[in-house]
Amino acid sequence: MTKAPHQGSPTPADVGDYYDRMTSLLNRALGGNTHLGYWPHPDDGSTLGQASDRLTDHMIGKLREHTGRPVRRVLDVGCGSGRPALRLAHSEPVDVVGITISPRQVELATALAERSGLADRVRFECADAMDLPFPDASFDAVWALECLLHMPDPARVFQEMARVLRPGGRLAAMDVTLRAPQPTGTDWSSSELAVPALIPITAYAGMIGDAGLRLTELTDIGEHVIAPSYSAMGEDVRANAHAYAEALEMTADDLETFVGKCSQWYTEDIGYVVLTADRPGA
Repeated sequence: MTKAPHQGSPTPADVGDYYDRMTSLLNRALGGNTHLGYWPHPDDGSTLGQASDRLTDHMIGKLREHTGRPVRRVLDVGCGSGRPALRLAHSEPVDVVGITISPRQVELATALAERSGLADRVRFECADAMDLPFPDASFDAVWALECLLHMPDPARVFQEMARVLRPGGRLAAMDVTLRAPQPTGTDWSSSELAVPALIPITAYAGMIGDAGLRLTELTDIGEHVIAPSYSAMGEDVRANAHAYAEALEMTADDLETFVGKCSQWYTEDIGYVVLTADRPGA
């Protein structure tokens, strides 16, 4: 079976704890989101929040491209605080179930759904993406927006997402990726960010095929995402250093060292994958 490499893996509890601590800060920086942004042009003047919503809209577009059976029920894997799921429900006549391993995110997302008047169509719950608590073939579409990088076993996540897809259903995912496998000894993990390892873009096709899905798109849009997002996030961290240090449970000196370590994520080795796949069947 094809698997992306993973080591030093955080447990689901580690990832949940990270987002319990960090979500409020990330929401403020990213306009209510917990994923990076998309800039058609790096100097277009967009805020992080605007660019992050634009990336969500790019994901919504991947579901609209689906030419199979109508999409009525969607699973949002790694739903964050719920803004992408609600943005989807505002734009499409779908019901959405969002899952996250963070109880804090479930609380925030549920409150947002109620304020938005969409609680009848969008709900959120705590669940592990590697062991989804849903019956086989129970969703028309599944998406995973920037959560696979936290998974110690991403191949298992793809298998679980494929299992809950109905025949003819669509999977869409976006995430930070390695543009090529790295030399032995290169470390792309981060215990501070609960990231066990970045997945090489070359590993996705194998994982998709092993899960019984048919890959329909595998694109790298990193030039529109990585540098402008991390530059803007770096500015936010520097402007709010005390809050980030507290949430990351670091001293000010540790935070400065950590930000320096993160500068490697600006390199040409890092991309941003967009993939879609279908579950074969009627």
